[in-house]
Amino acid sequence: MQKKIIALAIAGLSSVAFAQSNVTISGQFRVGIDSVSAGGATAAGANLTSRMRVTDENSTLRFAGEEKLGNGMTAWFQVESAIGTSDNIGTTGAQGGGANSATIGTRNTAVGIKGNWGNFFVGKWDTHYSSHVGVDSSGLAAHSGALTTNSLSILHTNNGANGAGGRFNNAIMYASPNWSGFAFNLGYSTTAGAGGVGNESTAAGVDKERNIWISPSYSNGPIHVVYSYLKRDDVGNAAAGTSPDAKFNRLGGAYTFPMGIKVGLIWDKNSTTTAAGVETKRTAWALPLSYVTGPHTVAFTYAKANNSNVGGADVVNSNAKMTMLGYTYAMSKRTSVAASWWGINNDTAATYDGWHPSSNVSAAAMPAGADPRKFTLQMNHTF
Repeated sequence: MQKKIIALAIAGLSSVAFAQSNVTISGQFRVGIDSVSAGGATAAGANLTSRMRVTDENSTLRFAGEEKLGNGMTAWFQVESAIGTSDNIGTTGAQGGGANSATIGTRNTAVGIKGNWGNFFVGKWDTHYSSHVGVDSSGLAAHSGALTTNSLSILHTNNGANGAGGRFNNAIMYASPNWSGFAFNLGYSTTAGAGGVGNESTAAGVDKERNIWISPSYSNGPIHVVYSYLKRDDVGNAAAGTSPDAKFNRLGGAYTFPMGIKVGLIWDKNSTTTAAGVETKRTAWALPLSYVTGPHTVAFTYAKANNSNVGGADVVNSNAKMTMLGYTYAMSKRTSVAASWWGINNDTAATYDGWHPSSNVSAAAMPAGADPRKFTLQMNHTF
């Protein structure tokens, strides 16, 4: 009798396990040992003293699966979570670059249907901010160094505020097929930040948030070109007449030479407009370079943000410059070690820091004029 019960239990478990036989589990561990500091602050006593720390660089766990539907169509899902080996914090769609702790489904998580006509999906997904990864992959791709080595530390913000895109909630997305190197992404989000009640409310005097994203690209052989445009209306679903609007533009291109040298150039402009009509805007550019030979990758980036402009007048001394140097050694296809250094020189009114809330130098706003520095020894393993 006991053997029959055990056999039935095993059969039941088997039917569950093989209900969708192509579910996969994957992810990555990325952990860095940092040395950070920020000196040169405009105000006396505002410098950040040198210190060491261990930082999670977005370790993740992903469950994904597919089901063939026939007629060339496939249903799919993905649940991606930050797992946090130390204090991992993931980005959200909050306009100020908000953060959320490591819980299930906080990263790219969606369900969709794809076919020869493209890929349509709904859920939570990256929007705009990482669109230039084909030009500058440092810190954003697996085995590519610490997160904040990317030029986003200059491009992503407007003097430390106005995060340009993120991982938007309530997203309706479409990715086109590839036509001889040309493709595009479209996205619409009803409420990019946490929660959707404000956007669904029918109460009088509540603005309805709208986020529209389009990103065409061309990638063929050694050439990669991408443009990304994000328009945000009534950010935050606040009371009527109080929600800001925002626009973000980014254009980038890269060419990879046969010997492994890759040269890129990125132009970026972002702006926000208050309900009262006051516009704050900023332009920036970045020059990422990399060289790959065998298991070795050397990367260098120089980036510059111009003075912010508020209401048509420049904010004097609000510009900043970033320099980055990194090295990655691939021990295998799945395991690598890396060393990187980056520094930002903030002018006396500038407050730029690393772009990612889990691995920037300051836990709060960077003091005006302070120059953040970060050296990282990193271990990466994908599975």
